[in-house]
Amino acid sequence: MEFFEITCLVIIVTCILYIYHKRKSQRKISDFPSKYPADKIKNKEKNHYDVAICGAGPAGSTCAYYLAKLGWKCLLLEKKKFPRDKYCGDAVCKTAIEILIDMGIYDLLIRENKAHVADSGGLCSPGGLSYIGRSKEVIGEIPAAIACKRLHLDDAIAKAAKRIGADLQEEWAVNEAKFDNSAGLWTLYREGSTDTLKARVLVCADGSPSRLATQLGLISRPPDSTCSRAYVEGGTHKFKADGVVFYNKEMLPGYSALFRHPNDELNYCVYIIPGNPKVTPDDLKHWHDYLQTNDPNINRALGKEAKIERMNAASLRLGGENVSYGHHVLIVGDAAGMIDPLTGEGIHHAMEGGKIAALFLDEAIKQGNYDSDLMKIYHQQWMNKFGFDFKWSMIFCQMMYRFPILLDASAAALQRKGDKFLAKWADIMTGRVPKIYMLKPEFSLTIGYELIRLLIARYSASTKNQNKTQ
Repeated sequence: MEFFEITCLVIIVTCILYIYHKRKSQRKISDFPSKYPADKIKNKEKNHYDVAICGAGPAGSTCAYYLAKLGWKCLLLEKKKFPRDKYCGDAVCKTAIEILIDMGIYDLLIRENKAHVADSGGLCSPGGLSYIGRSKEVIGEIPAAIACKRLHLDDAIAKAAKRIGADLQEEWAVNEAKFDNSAGLWTLYREGSTDTLKARVLVCADGSPSRLATQLGLISRPPDSTCSRAYVEGGTHKFKADGVVFYNKEMLPGYSALFRHPNDELNYCVYIIPGNPKVTPDDLKHWHDYLQTNDPNINRALGKEAKIERMNAASLRLGGENVSYGHHVLIVGDAAGMIDPLTGEGIHHAMEGGKIAALFLDEAIKQGNYDSDLMKIYHQQWMNKFGFDFKWSMIFCQMMYRFPILLDASAAALQRKGDKFLAKWADIMTGRVPKIYMLKPEFSLTIGYELIRLLIARYSASTKNQNKTQ
């Protein structure tokens, strides 16, 4: 019965999403009239910035980097002083690594021992099936992931943006932003000061809570999830792999993970993912502590002598906002909900979203138009790139919650197919390719075969137990 329900659900979902993706073509930037034709003159003296970005995390700094590289007058504001921390799982996936390489800072992070390249990794399913494989020989020169503390990562990207020409101003918290429609300019007000700055376009990159986008009325819902982080001192644990995701049946579709940093240090993190009515973001502390001692796989990996710091937590905005634009304004990164609901991963989507925003604004500035209807094209661009895939992620979350055996079947498939299958699985889980690829025969038939085997084995075991009790 379980297999029949899963099959029907997949067919129904496929039909719905096929209809959903039959969208009308969008207008092009060139279709809009030019209202500020002088803006496209890059070297012209201006008393305002072309773009002001509030928030120098991966999304904001990436956006600033590419805007400055394209020659635009770009302001990057950060409320704190670098280096500053951000509570996160610290896993940086391949898409983000490619951008770091393009920025020229990837090798620096590795050379300075601030990032650890992942090779061995995998998952542990709710039923206790696991697979730990190796990736370097399979995927080539660019690794599937690295672990890098946000203390180092955010600092490196922001400083790269500054080096290439962005005006990075630290300890500049934006208290308020007001738009002058007659001048077509934003005025940004500094918190606790009379300082102000002006810009033609405002980019909100101020994280999941996004106070600024909320003040502007563009974001109306609060963050819907949360994650924990606690570093484990090197040499005190028994973890041997570079990264493993642990799926505990009771907290699905949420999960916990261990990621290895330089010097044998670990990041132990727990992600609460919406979809389980019995698990809420308020339960994070319970699950963070509970899994350390009660999940046998995590407990074994950490060992009895592990020295773990106090838990820190951060909010998450999952699944993409319905609106990430406005009149002369864009929203990027966590503020726009660019976090995959299936994994809670957001760094690579934030950086990719920041780059998309920069390339879009390059065209918008050349056109000299920033009306809401034009800015909507940016929203459609990132949605087409990875945002619509979040819809599939939400569906898979529900399937994981209702049918944990699917994860057991996936782990069994990995055991049988090996590292090449794991590499393809990782591409899907990190958004390199759409989640819908899970329905391709090489995945659906392979996992379906293991699912049938598990169902038969469990039915046989149940029948034997019943016979023993009679």
